[in-house]
Amino acid sequence: MCTEQIEHIEARDHLNPTHEYGVTFERATAIQYGDRRHVIVSGTASIDNQGRILHTGDVGAQLGRALENVEALLANARASFEDVTHFIVYLRDHGDYALAREQMCRRFGDVPVLVVMGPVCRPGWLIEVECSAVTAEGHPEYGNF
Repeated sequence: MCTEQIEHIEARDHLNPTHEYGVTFERATAIQYGDRRHVIVSGTASIDNQGRILHTGDVGAQLGRALENVEALLANARASFEDVTHFIVYLRDHGDYALAREQMCRRFGDVPVLVVMGPVCRPGWLIEVECSAVTAEGHPEYGNF
């Protein structure tokens, strides 16, 4: 793999750059292959483009905003929810499992969704969502690997 195949994805109208609050990861990364494009979206939460937590204390609303942020990242990577191969949802509180599972399954149907307990990044976050997507947008320069 060449570094030219890798693109870091932002959605500054929805999310601030991660370095603004002291972490060093990319919000999303796209990797171009000869016959497809993979998009990996890191754990994404309910924040705005200033890094402020939105919908404090409301896991359903936080999930909705997290998905809006994920959708913006996917769009900037020339992908959409229709290209998603799976989701992983991280919950702070086990009591939110049924709500998160139901909302994800209702919205995304047959797309695999794994809901797990996890130490989400910031104390005010109740939920984070990550996903992977694959598009048929290939680039012949990179072969079929």
